[in-house]
Amino acid sequence: MSAFSAINLEPEENIDEEIDNTRGIQIDEALKRFQTALKLHAQGPNHYEDASLAYDSVFESDIFRYPESATDFERAERQSDPRNLGPDVSFPQSLDVVAQGDIDGSGSSLPQTLYLAYKNHGQFALDRIKHLVKTEGDAATVLKDEKVLASARKALYKFSTALDFDPSDAELWRRAARVAAFLNSPRISRYCLEAAIELDDDPAVEEVEPPSLAEGFAGEQLKKQLEVLSDDLALSHPIMAPFLKRSIPPSLKKHLDPFPFLPNHADSLSPLQPTSGQPIPQRLVLDVHVASWADLGMSIVHSVGAKGISGAAVTLSLPEVPDSQDDVQMLDELPKSQSAAEEHEEGTVQPTPESKLKTQPKDDQCDSPKDCTAENAIAIEDGRAGRSTSVPSRKRSQSIAGLPDAADEEVVDQKRSKRIRRRETAGEVMDANTQHATQLQPFQAADQNLFQMTRNMVENIGITDRDTLERLAEVLDSCASSTRTDKLERPAMVGLRDSLVRFDEESTRVVLNKTEPSSIGFSSFLEHSKSGSQITPETPMFEETRSLKAFAQKVNDGWMGVQDIAFEWVNHVCATYLTHKWSDSMKTAVVQVISHLDEDIWNRIHYELQNLALSPNPAGKMATIDQMVQMLFELHLDVYERITNPSSAVDFGIRMETKGRLGRWFTFASQMSQDRLDSADKSLSVRFLWSAVFAVTLTEGVSREHVLQCWKSLRDNLGEEPHTIDIRLPNNAIMPEVSIHAADREISKLTTMDFFLGLFQNDLGDPVSVIESLEPVLNPSSVCVAPNSATLDIMRVDQEPAALESGHDGKPISETANQGLRDLWKFLLGTSTELRLFLWTRLGEAYTAIDYTTKQFSCLLKSIEMVVADFDQEPYRTTSAETRRPLFLKMLKSLDELLIKALSMALNDASAFEIIDDDHLRSSIAALAKLACILHVCCMYEDEVRVGMKQHVSNGSTFQSFITKLREMQVRNWSLLYAMLKTGIGQNKSGFTTPENDLADYLAAIHQVLGLRKFCKSSNKIFLKMMRVELLKQNLIDNWEDYLGQVLYDLYGLKLGVGLSEVQDHGCPPEKLERRNTTALVERVSVLANRMPMKDLLKSDLKTTIEHMQQAIGQTKSNQQFIQNLRIFHQTLQKPIPPLRLYEALKGNVSIDAVTVNTPDSALAKHGWFFLLGMIAFTKFKGVDLNRRQTPGATDDLRIGATFLRQQLQFTPDQWDAWFRLAECFDYELDESVLWTADKMNKERAELVKYQRSAIHCYTLALSQSRNAPPGALEKCLDDIHDLYYKFGMRMYASSREPFAMEPFHHSEHKRFVILESGVESKDLHSQMEEYKAWKYAARLFRKAMEVKPKQWLNSYMVAKCLWKMYRTPLTSLDHRDRRDRPSLEALIDALEKAVEVVFALPKPRHGQDPILEPHYKIVSIMHKLVMRGDLAPQEAADILQRQPFAIQSGQKVEMKELEEWEPYVIKTLSHLREKDRSNWQHRIIMRHARILFDETSEEQGYVEAMGAFGVLRESMLTKTMVMNVWKCDAERPGRHHVYTEQYVRFVVKLLTVLKDRANFEALLRRLRKKGADFYHFSDLWQTCCIAYLRLIRQTYEISPVLEDDFKTVSPEEFDIITARISDWSSHPSSSNPALSALQETVELKKLNAGLMKAGAIDDLICDCYTALYEIGKGLPGPAVSTVLAEREQARVREEARQSDKASELKAANTLSSLLNPQSHENSGAEGVAGDPAPTNTEGVQRPRKTVIRRADILRKAEQAVLRAQEGPKPASTKSRGSVSSGKTPAAEEGKEGEGIELQSDDDDPDEDVEMKDEEREGELSSAPGSVHDSADDESDLSDAPPEDVLDEDEAQQLMFPNLVRRSMDDTVEESGSEINEDSAMEEAEEADEVEEADDVDEVDEADEADEVEE
Repeated sequence: MSAFSAINLEPEENIDEEIDNTRGIQIDEALKRFQTALKLHAQGPNHYEDASLAYDSVFESDIFRYPESATDFERAERQSDPRNLGPDVSFPQSLDVVAQGDIDGSGSSLPQTLYLAYKNHGQFALDRIKHLVKTEGDAATVLKDEKVLASARKALYKFSTALDFDPSDAELWRRAARVAAFLNSPRISRYCLEAAIELDDDPAVEEVEPPSLAEGFAGEQLKKQLEVLSDDLALSHPIMAPFLKRSIPPSLKKHLDPFPFLPNHADSLSPLQPTSGQPIPQRLVLDVHVASWADLGMSIVHSVGAKGISGAAVTLSLPEVPDSQDDVQMLDELPKSQSAAEEHEEGTVQPTPESKLKTQPKDDQCDSPKDCTAENAIAIEDGRAGRSTSVPSRKRSQSIAGLPDAADEEVVDQKRSKRIRRRETAGEVMDANTQHATQLQPFQAADQNLFQMTRNMVENIGITDRDTLERLAEVLDSCASSTRTDKLERPAMVGLRDSLVRFDEESTRVVLNKTEPSSIGFSSFLEHSKSGSQITPETPMFEETRSLKAFAQKVNDGWMGVQDIAFEWVNHVCATYLTHKWSDSMKTAVVQVISHLDEDIWNRIHYELQNLALSPNPAGKMATIDQMVQMLFELHLDVYERITNPSSAVDFGIRMETKGRLGRWFTFASQMSQDRLDSADKSLSVRFLWSAVFAVTLTEGVSREHVLQCWKSLRDNLGEEPHTIDIRLPNNAIMPEVSIHAADREISKLTTMDFFLGLFQNDLGDPVSVIESLEPVLNPSSVCVAPNSATLDIMRVDQEPAALESGHDGKPISETANQGLRDLWKFLLGTSTELRLFLWTRLGEAYTAIDYTTKQFSCLLKSIEMVVADFDQEPYRTTSAETRRPLFLKMLKSLDELLIKALSMALNDASAFEIIDDDHLRSSIAALAKLACILHVCCMYEDEVRVGMKQHVSNGSTFQSFITKLREMQVRNWSLLYAMLKTGIGQNKSGFTTPENDLADYLAAIHQVLGLRKFCKSSNKIFLKMMRVELLKQNLIDNWEDYLGQVLYDLYGLKLGVGLSEVQDHGCPPEKLERRNTTALVERVSVLANRMPMKDLLKSDLKTTIEHMQQAIGQTKSNQQFIQNLRIFHQTLQKPIPPLRLYEALKGNVSIDAVTVNTPDSALAKHGWFFLLGMIAFTKFKGVDLNRRQTPGATDDLRIGATFLRQQLQFTPDQWDAWFRLAECFDYELDESVLWTADKMNKERAELVKYQRSAIHCYTLALSQSRNAPPGALEKCLDDIHDLYYKFGMRMYASSREPFAMEPFHHSEHKRFVILESGVESKDLHSQMEEYKAWKYAARLFRKAMEVKPKQWLNSYMVAKCLWKMYRTPLTSLDHRDRRDRPSLEALIDALEKAVEVVFALPKPRHGQDPILEPHYKIVSIMHKLVMRGDLAPQEAADILQRQPFAIQSGQKVEMKELEEWEPYVIKTLSHLREKDRSNWQHRIIMRHARILFDETSEEQGYVEAMGAFGVLRESMLTKTMVMNVWKCDAERPGRHHVYTEQYVRFVVKLLTVLKDRANFEALLRRLRKKGADFYHFSDLWQTCCIAYLRLIRQTYEISPVLEDDFKTVSPEEFDIITARISDWSSHPSSSNPALSALQETVELKKLNAGLMKAGAIDDLICDCYTALYEIGKGLPGPAVSTVLAEREQARVREEARQSDKASELKAANTLSSLLNPQSHENSGAEGVAGDPAPTNTEGVQRPRKTVIRRADILRKAEQAVLRAQEGPKPASTKSRGSVSSGKTPAAEEGKEGEGIELQSDDDDPDEDVEMKDEEREGELSSAPGSVHDSADDESDLSDAPPEDVLDEDEAQQLMFPNLVRRSMDDTVEESGSEINEDSAMEEAEEADEVEEADDVDEVDEADEADEVEE
């Protein structure tokens, strides 16, 4: 009923909605209670009671009464109850209606809260049980308590409820399963474990991995439970596959059981234990450690041997044995358990092993394991179809329960099970098959290419074998499928697949173990000729535990002794004798039982026969006994044969005992056969007859003819039977088959025994007899018999097929063979592969013994054909799976050995294919192709594993070794197949148009297949090595570098860097490159390198490859011829340059006398290997152009390149390009020496001459050899020819000009001596090259270069320069020919205009680049010179210049009437060119402009012209600090830059001299001194500049030279006084005098000179300046000189008197001492005695002072005056002298002063005065100073002693050791001078704009130099 609403009332806006939050409050309250309970639970058993109450309060919360709090089970039960349905309910299913929507979000936390509450409550119940078990002690009693069981049920209920809210908790499922197992409910336990691993009903779900550890544990538990139940059907489900393939590590197994304290009743199905009230009888316990029939039999034997036979009953103690269907049938009397009944009702009856065996598909019936799995899943689904309607109480999934899925619930945010999510997202997952197909596509494409090529080549060779072509077609068809291995049908291919998929380590070891040497003897034949060695059909294996549990139950329930158990055991075994294959242990157990209990079994059988009538079924009993007797007879016969064969080592007693038992059972079986009814089984009679014949065969003394007749009679008897007799005895080794074919084999063995006996008895001593015996048997098609021979004695082996067919040389042996030979052929057809392979091996060894290797190779190929053919034979295909696998692996091992030997001979023996005819070749190729298809199964399997379709069944080392072995076999097989195909193509060339290309493509296809799978490295890289050899042999392959590049990368890790495709990484570890292999690669690598430009080669991988190859080759080995050539080369390059030789080179008539060199490296030189190495190193150096470098480059690469080029020339001296490149090396070495510095040009010119001569000689030889080269070869290297002409011409021109100045062409040091009548005279070897001839020769070379490259502007430019040099040469210096050929003015102008035309025709420079201006400047410069010379009128010159591209006024005509108008015109033209030179590189334009303004050659040099020229230079070339910015142009020759700088400096010096600019002159000198290495002829340049600067100083300060010595009449004392006053005066700031200024500048120049120039001129100016100052000093204020001299004389007299008195006193005191020791007194002499305060020389005569004032004294005083002028006036404190401060002696102070002087010498501003050595001598001649005690009163403590250079001579005499300071100062100054000289050389590399203060470092002791000059 709808509510009423008024229409006239509008609803209010913004009304706050009232939200009911009661639900959220209730949930929070419940959570609080739950947290309290959880805390109490976690605190341990002491709080368990409180925790129990807390949990009860939790479940009393309101949230547990919500409708959504009910479980699905509860809702389903409530909905299915009719009492809960209302009258209006009409729907069959329930609708989950929630009372209130999740408005406040509480619904998202409610399911989680409920889940945690139930889960932890259940865990709490189990924790309480655990505590009870731990505290009570008796766990068994506690766990049987009802309260404990009730708690466990409660915990299970809580767990189930929690799982209803979150079914994705795998760990909780495990706990529930474990509690259910404890409660003895395995059904619930199994269900929970299935839910934990998410076992769904969808059979499409393939194998999945357990996503969590809990699910992994659950899967392991479920696997154990299913194994206990023997539920193979459930175990076959895909989700159980991971748990069956893998096992849990031992470290995790301890966590497998979540509740180890609870018993697990689901682990076993053990019967109920008897109660304690039942008596236990005393029985004999028979312990069987392993539950199997074999171990039970051995236990019986051991018990009898240890305890004997007793009558006590036996109890069998067996481990747990799973029930089988037979056990259920045998225990029908036992009541069925309730669980079994339930399972029967559910329809889960397990199939019997027999039914399972029958329904199991065979390998060839099931496409793949996945298909089988799918079929099993479908069967499982069908079996579960009936359970889909079960009650909802068994919760399998929500869909089964009829409830809505979680996806339909919008309110409750509940996590869904992964099973449901997987179903929903299955359609969204990418199709796995498509992804796998995409990943397999590259492998399948490579396979398709290879096998298609194989098929085409096989067909072209002529192979028509249908089977081979079909196999190749099958492999090609499989390339279109992603499941290739599942569609295999061929037995061999299926066998290889099964050996990988169902890997068995034991059987696989056959392939991996080393081959044991086969014992060659007759026993080998007997062993292989047994019937047991034949292939038998598949027989099921005996099940070791089948019916064993029922048998044990029967024994334990009854009263049976050991004899009875043994009989029953044999009786059970007898039932499986024909139907199942016993294992080796089972066969041993049977033999042991029937041997040790033979008498008991014999007696029991007789007892059973006697009481046969008492049996309820006498006929069946009789049949059973008959079967048992025959079986025992056959088994004893088998045992006897084994212990009596030749290889047996059994004792004679045992043999006799066994023989007795055999005879007894023979008689018994014979009696049973006679008494057998006609209606009985005929097979027993046939078996008895066969056994009887075998017994006769084993009887000693029986003739072979009798045995043969017995076998023939038996064969006839078998043939008369109406039905074909074919009885299989799988458990008997000597008679596994009873049939007519088996009888025929035995007859053949007897008839062929003589043949094999004779064969093996002969041994290898006579290989010819072995060949004659085996060749007709094994290979009858190759043997023919002589026409008239009736026997086989005359045979011819290896006849041609045509001869055999024609019959001229004999008939084939197949037509004339006797019956014995035909029996042999028949016998071999039925023998095993191993025997026939053995015979082929024996034949091959016989051929090896006679060195017939080609026939041995044929035997190997025939063996391979035989083994491959046997894979398709009926015996192999009908063999059982268990037998077939070992046989297949054994045959595989044989093939591997054959492939190794055959491949080795095919690759290493050149005669291997000599007798291989077409038929043999085709059959072998067909067999190898089949084998390739078989072995390719391994690749298919690995591809599927690689893309994830499958997984390796094992990761062990054995499996990996097996995979590696298969890979090696594939590599060897493909390699051998290629060798066979190569031979086949050679014999059938008509079918192949390009055989070499076909073979190369085939090798590449094989390489691609192997390389993609990363195993082309297998078998020691044999395929890669073979492919390398083959590719190097073939010369007609297109794109061979692609094939060879990949091979070299796989072998050695080398990359060629060329080809159409990049190399791929095939996972091959690189090998070390050996010299032998490297030498073979040189030719191909050289070809690739020559194809590539050298610049590209340096950047490619080929360069790295070449370097690796050279490392492998190593150094070149020398011999006498090699060294001789090197000596000849050195001598030739050092000879002078004859002009005639240069002209002969133009005709090709110049060669070098060299000898032929034959060494292993000659082959390398033949292919230009050393030339290639030299060019690589040389080009690496040339990579950075010399003109582009900023710093000198290392010449290591250059010298390495020159070394390799010399080595190439030592082998091939006529190789012109090697001579040319060697000349370039010398050129670059020369350029590197002169480009960066002028030191070598100034100091080491001999080395430069050597470089030039060597280069010219090499150019000469290169030019001559190039003239003799074929024209076709020269056309390919026109660039090199051009460079040869151009660089040779440039070398000639450069050597003729400065800085080299024709020195290479001078040979004055090379003379020859001629004996004449007048005596011995020396003459020149030949005439020297003149400058004119050098320019003429260079011009001719440049013209040749122009012919090759006419657009190269440098050629025409250099031609014009040469012509100009030739034109300006005076005619007087030319001979008559040169005068005649002297270029005319018109030719010169034409050449200049041609150069301008060529350079202007070049492409325009890019934006920001300057045009090439050299030709434009050159024509302007030459035109100006011609006008100045008068050779050309100004108007003509102007007309020429105006028609040039860069003419002024846009090329308009310029009128030139007067010569004075020419220079302004030229200046305008030069200025116009300078505007084009925006980067200021063309310094010659600037200098030409300045020289036009200021003519340095003119006698009248005006100031204005000089100022104009200096302004031009200052504008662009000179900076304010006189730094000369002259840059090297690109076209400027190396070394020429230093010539220009020298010329420019000389020009600037002339300008500054005219301008009288001392400041800039001084700056120029300082810059010049620092940059001495930048100037050519620096020493001469420096001297010129210094002389000019000194002259300028004299002119500026008007210092006239002093002609007479004004100091001759001056005494030293007066000189010292006047000079001291001059020093004081010069230090005053107001002192000013031109002479003083001139002196200061001159002294600075002397310091700057630093001994570079002889200082004579500088010293002259210093003396002249100081003389002028001395005249001024005489008039300076001060006391008169005479007064000062008188005072000094009086002081000296007083001091001498005082010293004399003191010496007398000391002499009197030492009188006694002198008397006692006269020798000491005599020796004391002037040295004085010990203890004297100061030494005196009382006896010596004082030397007089010098009275002459020397030049050195003047220089020293002048420098002191300059130094004092720089220091300024002294402070007042310096007037107190001679003080001893701080108690130090003056001597100590002097030492300190000396230290100060030393420190000053290291500073940049040295202020000390330098004492001369002569002054030291004067100090020694002067009188000694007074004592320190005498002068102490006059000294002051306020200051230290001043430096000696400040003191006057008299004041210096007052010091204690006046000479000490002087010597130390002199030494210090000398050291500092040497250091400064070194530093000045280092400073020359500094920049030009450095500050001038650093120049003071160059101060040197000039006084020392003056002394040296004077001395």
